[in-house]
Order: sequence, then C-alpha cells, then structure tokens
Amino acid sequence: MGARSSNPLEAAGPACEPIKIGVLHSLTGTMSISEISVKDATLLAVEEINAAGGVLGRPLEAVIADGASDLQTFAQKAKQLLQESQVAVVFGCWTSASRKAVLPAFEYGNGLLFYPVQYEGLEQCPNIFYTGAAPNQQIVPGVNYLLAQGKRKIFLLGSDYIFPRTANLIVKAQLAALGGELAGEVYLPLGSREVDEAIAHILAVKPDAILNTLNGDSNVAFFHQLREAGLKPEDLPVMSVSVAEEEIRAIGPSNIAGHWVVWNYFQTVDTAENQKFVKDYKARYGENRVTDDPIEAAYLGVYLWKEAVEKAGSIDVIKVRAAAKNIEFAAPSGMVKIDAQTQHTWKTVRIGQVRSDGQIEEIWNSGAPVQPDPFLKSYPWAAALSPKQISVGTRASLLGLFVIMVLITWMAVGVGWMGSLEMKNSLLAIQATSAPGGAVEATMAVLAEQTMAVASRTQSWLVGALVLSSIAGIVACVSVSAIIRNLGLLRETAQQIASGDLTARSPVVSNDAIGVLSSTLNTMAQQISSLLKGLEVRQRQLEERSSELEVAKNAAEAANRAKSTFLANMTHELRTPLNAIIGYSELLQEEALELGEEEFVMDLASINMAGKQLLNIISDILDISKIEAGKMTLFLETVDVLNLVDQVVTTVQPLMAKNGNTLSVNCDRDIGTIHADSAKLRQALLNLASNAAKFTDRGKITLNVWKEEWEVLPVENSEDLSDIGSEFHRYSIVFQVTDTGIGMTDDQISRLFGAFSQADDSTTRRYGGTGLGLTISRKFCQMMGGDITVESEFDCGSTFTIRLPMAIKIEKEAEKEAAPEETSQQEVRSQTLELPDAATVLVIDDDPDSRDLIARCLSKQGFRVLSSASGEEGLKLAKESLPDAITLDVMMPSMDGWAVLSALKADPDLANIPVIMLTFLDDQNHGLELGAAEYLRKPLDYKRFADLLSKYQRPQK
Repeated sequence: MGARSSNPLEAAGPACEPIKIGVLHSLTGTMSISEISVKDATLLAVEEINAAGGVLGRPLEAVIADGASDLQTFAQKAKQLLQESQVAVVFGCWTSASRKAVLPAFEYGNGLLFYPVQYEGLEQCPNIFYTGAAPNQQIVPGVNYLLAQGKRKIFLLGSDYIFPRTANLIVKAQLAALGGELAGEVYLPLGSREVDEAIAHILAVKPDAILNTLNGDSNVAFFHQLREAGLKPEDLPVMSVSVAEEEIRAIGPSNIAGHWVVWNYFQTVDTAENQKFVKDYKARYGENRVTDDPIEAAYLGVYLWKEAVEKAGSIDVIKVRAAAKNIEFAAPSGMVKIDAQTQHTWKTVRIGQVRSDGQIEEIWNSGAPVQPDPFLKSYPWAAALSPKQISVGTRASLLGLFVIMVLITWMAVGVGWMGSLEMKNSLLAIQATSAPGGAVEATMAVLAEQTMAVASRTQSWLVGALVLSSIAGIVACVSVSAIIRNLGLLRETAQQIASGDLTARSPVVSNDAIGVLSSTLNTMAQQISSLLKGLEVRQRQLEERSSELEVAKNAAEAANRAKSTFLANMTHELRTPLNAIIGYSELLQEEALELGEEEFVMDLASINMAGKQLLNIISDILDISKIEAGKMTLFLETVDVLNLVDQVVTTVQPLMAKNGNTLSVNCDRDIGTIHADSAKLRQALLNLASNAAKFTDRGKITLNVWKEEWEVLPVENSEDLSDIGSEFHRYSIVFQVTDTGIGMTDDQISRLFGAFSQADDSTTRRYGGTGLGLTISRKFCQMMGGDITVESEFDCGSTFTIRLPMAIKIEKEAEKEAAPEETSQQEVRSQTLELPDAATVLVIDDDPDSRDLIARCLSKQGFRVLSSASGEEGLKLAKESLPDAITLDVMMPSMDGWAVLSALKADPDLANIPVIMLTFLDDQNHGLELGAAEYLRKPLDYKRFADLLSKYQRPQK
C-alpha cells in the first residue's frame, strides 16, 4: 500500500532509496495488442524523470506486472503491488472491467491508480486519477459529429464488457433526444474474431454509420472483413473510440483508411511538446513504433503524479491527492489540468480520419480543453443514466409546496390563537375593572380600545395569511398543471408507442423525475425499434439459411442416392469377376483332384481364398454404407442355435489350424432356437471367431454358448424395429468367444468399435483387415436388440460377448400378429420347391461366367440347363420351354430381375415354376414377397447349390 508518513522528510527518505511505482498492464492475451505500448510510454516517462533527478531527489523504480488480459489476474497483481511490493502509485489497466476488478484492492489498501484510457464515465473514485477521456470528451462529441454530418441511422458494434455496453447506453439516450435512429446493436466476446454474423446484420439494416467500441483483436477481423464485404468508408463510415495509431498498425492501414476515430491526441498533433515526445519515443523503442492517445495519457499521467508529489513534498496518498487539484501540465496533446472535483483531466476533443500511411489526420477539434463531466450533469437527456445526481425535481417541488402550505396553515392558526389570547386578557382586565373598587370609566375605555386594536391586528394577520395561501395556491396550481401537462405528454407518447408507433418521442424538458421517465421511455422505444429491426434481419437470415439448408439437404440426398447407386454398381462390377474367380477356382480344384494334379490344388485354394477375402472387404464397405444410411434391414427367422454354431465352427476351423490354435466349443445340445437374422448373426460370430484366430498364435480359443435370463431396457434398434416397451425380463442367448492372444490396452478398447479402426496402426500392418468387421457386427447385434461387449488384458487375451434376445419383432410382424387373417393374403410365396429327375433349369443372368459356372455345376448333377443373357429373352425362353426351375439374377440391364420375377408370377402358365434368386443384393425380404422360392447370395458355393437342387429332385414316374 502507499506510504502514509506525515513527515515530508521522512516520506522522502534517503536520496539513494528509490520510490517504487507499479506498472500493471496486459503483456499477454488479447489486450496486449494495445497495452504493451502503454506500458512502454510509462517507462519512457520514468526514464526521463530519473534522468532529470527523480522525484524528491529519489529515483523511480518500476515494478512491472502482467494482467494477462484476465480480470482475476489483474485483481491479484494489484493486490501484490500494493501489499507486497509497497508501491507508492500504480499506472495501469485498459478495459473498464480491469479497472473495476482492481478497484477494491486500491480502496482497501488506500492505493492510488492513474488510469490512462477513455472510459464510459458514471464513476468517481478518490483512489483513481482518470487521465483518459470522460464520455463528454469523446463519446458525446463523436455522436454529435456523426449527426452533424447527416448520419442519423447509427449501428452500435462493441465488445461484450462494461465500457461498450455503458457507452452505448449513453449513445442511445443521446440519439433518442437528438432525433437519431438506432439501426442495430451487436456485441462480440472480447477478442472474438467471429464477425461474419455482425457484418451480415449491418448489411441487412443498411445504417448511415457505425459507432465502433470493439477492443483488442476483434478490430483486426472486423475491418478486414468489412473491406472484403465491399463496405467503403465513403458509403459507410465507422467512428471508432478504441482504435488508435497502435491498433491501426495491427489492423492494417489499407483495411481502415478513410474511417473516423475520436480521441484527444493524435501523433500528428502539431505542438513542440508532441514533436519531442514522438522523437524520444521512437528513439527509445524504434522508428517503426507509433504513439497514440492512451500512450500519451499514460505518459502525462506519470508527470502529473510527479508534480503532485513534489507539490505535496511527500508520496503519501492523501497528501498527493490533495496537492493534485488543478495541477496543469503542458502535455504533447496540449495543456491539460486535473479537475479538482472529479480527478479527471481537462482535455481537447479531436476527431480524425485514418490515412493510408496509418497516421490520423485531424478533421475537427473542440478548440479548447473540455471540462470533464463524468456524470453528464449538463445533459438533460442523460438524467436517466445517473438518477442519484438529481438534486431537484418533481419530488422536491411537491415536498416544498406541501411544507409551504403547512407553514401557512400553522401561521393562520398561530395568529388566531395569539389574537384570542390577547382578547381574553383584555376582557379579563375589563371584568376586573368592573368589580367593586375597580377603575374608573376612563380605564375601561382604554381597555376597550386595546381590545379593538388586537382584533384589528388579528384580522390583518388573517388577511395576510389568506394572501399567502392564495399565492401558494397559485404556485401549487401552476406546479401541478405543469406536472399534469408533462404527464399528459408522457402518457400520449406511451400510448403512441403502445399502438406500434416506435418513432414517437416524449419531450425532455428537465432533469426531474418526469424528465428521467421521458428519457428512459424514449431510449426504450428506440431500443425496441432496433430489436424489432434486428428480429426482422434475423428472420430474413433464418429464411435464407433455411433455403440454403433445403438446397444443401436436397444436394445431400442426391449425393446419397448417387453414392448408393455408385456403391451398388461398383460392388456389382467388382463382385461379378470375383464370382467367376471364386467359382472357377473351386471347379478347377475339383478337376485338379480328379486328374491327380495335386500340386495345383494349393495354388487354386490360395486364389480362391484371396478372392473371398476381397469379396468380404467389398461386402463390409457396402454393409457399413447401408447401416449409416439407415437402409439395412433384418430378415428374421427361427434358427436352431446348435446348427448355427456347428456351421460357424466348420467355417473357421481352417483359420484355427493356420496359426496352430485349438478351438473348444461348449454349447448345450438342448439350447433350442433363436428368432433372429441368421445371416447377420452368423456373420457376427464368424467375425469374432476369425479375429480370435488371427490375433492368437498357438493358443486356445473357446466358444461358449448358453441361455440366461436378463433384464432388458428399451432399445431403438432400427427404423424397422417396434418399440419393445417398458422394462421386462426375457431370455437371451449368449455367445462368448475367448482367446489367449495378444489382448488390448484400455486405449485400444476405447477405439475398437470405430469404423476403419483396429487396435492401432501397427496391428493393422501386421495382421491386416479393414477395421469394419467389429463395427458391422456390433451394429447388427444392436439392430437385433442386443450388443457386443469386450473384456481384454494386454498380452493375456480377450473375451467378446454377444447377448441377443431369444425373440424380437419388427413392425411388419407385429402388424401380422394383430391381424392374422390378412397374413395369408399379404404373404405370396411360390409352391414348395420340388423338381423331377433330370429336370430342366433355366439360367437367366447377364454375366456369361455366371451362366457357364451354373451350367457346368448343374450338368454334373444330371440337370438339363438352358441359359439366357437378358430378362426379355429369358421370359420368351421360359414360355417356350416351360422349365422345371429358374435361376434369376437381379442386376441386369434393360429389365432387372425384380421385373422378370413379377412378370413370371403374373403369367398363369409360368406362375408355378419355382424361381431361385441368385444375386449380390441383400434384399431377401423383397425377393420372397415377390414369390421367389429361394434367395441365395453370390458368390455361390456351386457344389452346394447343385446339391441343394438335387435334394428337391424326385424320380419321374
């Protein structure tokens, strides 16, 4: 805290002991763009004072603290400067928020702060000297200048903290009183560079000018994007109150040239003091540096404190404050003086235009220093902003009138009472005189005359009281009439505003309570008008955004359709040759074995396996695309769990043997059935088992399957699933795959089910895979009302668990249960597949390799095969030959398989021929609904396909 010694010599201390002063500014953070240079100006003044002999013969020692553009840090640093460093004074702060943050520390510690920046006013503290501008020295004349230039429609843009918001309250009251219009009002977070929305608002309301109270880095983004939006200064000037030469350097002169600023100092001020100041500042910090208003205010603040200390002969805060009254100093901006009443400085107001070289050319000034008026007492329209400063008004007038009436009444009563007492005394004297031995008649005459005089005086006093009462009545009538008239005007304005006329304004004729109410009503009307215009702007912007979103939505849907079409075509084009590779490799393996060419079998098996791996990758990509698009559907059927497990074990057994692993299966033979999508469940189990085999080397893999009762919460599985209702108990089937492989860390587990991800990159490189298998498997399980969970320990193995309810229903099945009589009508199926011996099979497929493979396989089983390359030709051939069965591909040019199937079922001669769909598409429901007897997906296991048809052959009679 500041020194408090009352002895000047003691206060001065030894000549060699320095006086500590604090310098508190943001040297980091968003406000450092402005405050670093202010700090430099303070230190320049300290160096000059020390070079001239110091203060009271003692050098100054600056203790520098960084507020870091953070209010809490400012408060903490101020407390440290006062209590720990024991500084005599602090020069610092920029934003009003930082000033108010440190104020409690200065009040508690009786410290002294010199504040160098313009601010919003409405404040006066004995612990602060304000060397920046008060509102009447910057904001008010700046708005007056805009109005004088014909700029009536003003848009307010500021940072979201104390100074801009309070300053704009003043501006709005000023505009309401002087006939200006509030075009809009937007605040940005301090330091924010997100100015697009603000500029869009400005473009929408088309103001005449912008009053800018942005601070920090926000100005850089604002002026840059304002220029990009094509808003030129001659069309839309910006009047800035927080942008000076230092900020112009950061903004870029080309982005702000031509716009206006209002300050008390420019570097171009033509005074001898300023020329020396600029020269010394550049010599100390570099020729590329510039000076500005806050820099000059900080510089002169140090000199004002020095003069006050030397006048007081002490650094004691109380004495310095008393000595500082009316001190004058020839500053670079001209003569300044500390106001004795407010501790603000008298300053000349200047308005300038930014030049292309970054300097400011003065275009107007006040001609003489303006007395600071922080509470705007001299402006009637500002009465509502500072109601505590009103000394007289309606309340005082009415109270005085009441007091006068009471005094007149008491006077009348007193006069009457005194007169009655005198008359009583006179009558008593007459009575005494008339008693035996009383006075003579002459005495009685005298007493009577005195009584008459008393009565006359009483009448005169009563007449005087009547006159005074009449005067008071007239005064009261005039006062009440004025109040009623003003209230009437206020009421009419309020009614006009209530009716929707937001341009109505109530005259502000005084700074009494009614004047405050009128000013507040005017400001409120202006604010409401601005808000309504802003709402209209937002509504238009919302409509434009909605339109853009609609276009984007349509484009996204079109892109999604195009993607789906592309994926379907791409997978068909890739699967078709893969189908041939897989099919021919299988046939060649059989032929090689029959011919005894066993050396080719392994090569052909490798080709077959590679083809299937590539096919699985393509299928996974298509599946994840369908899942993301919400187009994956379930085909539910009752599945024997034990048979399903046997199929999975048979399929993965070769993979187990590849790495020398052993597979153990534990499944109750009476476990029963599950109602689920068998293909998707099989795919999920195969994925878990194959992963276990891949990531385990010469270890043990266990597949455990059991039935348990569990509590299921409602789950939204897919668009096709019905709501499963409230909590209830149901049985579930649990499939658990445990391995002794490489295991996983917690971090790897957290990323495990993400699409295209595995444990980590090294795992992908070493073990291969796309990272889609687990993602797809989990999605499938969730669609069926269950889930996949994992437990793992690094280098010890993993356990994957699938839990599925024993039965789930989709919406269509629920509808069928509710209306069983409609089921037989809706469900159209071909007759049971039953083929004669040496049956004729018609193969309809546009792919010649597929036709050839099917024909070769069926021919070996004794079938007679006919083939067609198109749907149209296939229909003709079917009518001519009336085959016993038809195999049909879906994706064919001109006429696809669905159209062919519909045509077959619509023809009475062909309707009973069983049709087996052979396709890459996973749309079994659609195929069976159209009447297909079987639905098999390519690539086919052609041997099994031939065996399937052979099962349905019956001997001819």
